[in-house]
Amino acid sequence: MFQTASRELEDWFKSNLERGCTLDQLHESLLQAGYAADFAADYLRQRSGGAWQPAAAPAGSRASASTGDTTAGAGAGSGLDIDGRDICSAATLTDHSSKPALEAWWARCDELAAATRVTLGDRAAQITGRHARNGIFYLRGVLSPGECDAMIEASAARIRGSTVVDPTTGQFVPDARRSSFGTHFERGADPVVKAVEQRLAVLSGLPEPNGEGLQILHYRVGGEYRPHFDYFDPATPGCALQLKHGGQRLLTIILYLNDVEGGGGTVFPELGLEFLPEKGAALMFASMTREGALQPQSLHGGSPVTSGVKWIATRWIRVGAYV
Repeated sequence: MFQTASRELEDWFKSNLERGCTLDQLHESLLQAGYAADFAADYLRQRSGGAWQPAAAPAGSRASASTGDTTAGAGAGSGLDIDGRDICSAATLTDHSSKPALEAWWARCDELAAATRVTLGDRAAQITGRHARNGIFYLRGVLSPGECDAMIEASAARIRGSTVVDPTTGQFVPDARRSSFGTHFERGADPVVKAVEQRLAVLSGLPEPNGEGLQILHYRVGGEYRPHFDYFDPATPGCALQLKHGGQRLLTIILYLNDVEGGGGTVFPELGLEFLPEKGAALMFASMTREGALQPQSLHGGSPVTSGVKWIATRWIRVGAYV
């Protein structure tokens, strides 16, 4: 599609440049908003007098969507979804610990929806994809490369065939929909795990005790997890047993521990969204609406790995303390 520099794009560029944003940051935002790579590079190169060149594209996340409240995937050439937003701004995170978990999470969601960076105590992460209406956020830099490597190394010798909760018995059983291998860490298992748990508590606005232990999953070529829900159906006896351990799953946070050579994206079929794995990135999404209903748009799956391997860590966060 032929693209031109609109007046709103010019205003957006000047405003964010005056705020001190770098050309690299502006380039990333243009790409996330759906502008063609050649157009984005030429546009910024011209405005720097030819002095700027784009960095090599990372093997990172990509979000595509047709829904209007996403930062990524705005129609190419139709104007930035991030118009008027300070791309250098960091979210001001409030302590919502006195509120019930559902209210605390959606208050945090509103805070994250207004910024593209967030400070998580010892690290700062960049929000590069979102669907705030359904509580979905993709963030780069949540984990350091060393933390990713340490969790993979600690898990490699322990992984076994993955299981799911049987809705009738509540037991963990193999399932043909899930072709992965996994293990888990007890909460606070080691300094790396503890640091990650603390960071995710800050990110989510929910207390550490509400989180289940980190689950590590390993996918080989062909490995996938077909679309499913993370919440428990209270109408089934097996899932009702699971609800006794802290109540419903309110939030899922997927941590990507390596760059995947091919495939392995996380898809939301009901929303037309896909997020690609990037080492150190996190995908966070809600399984419950603001009103406390189960969220049908949280249907998600892990696409088949077509090349290489995929390692992720998943933390599910309940509405109450997980026991």
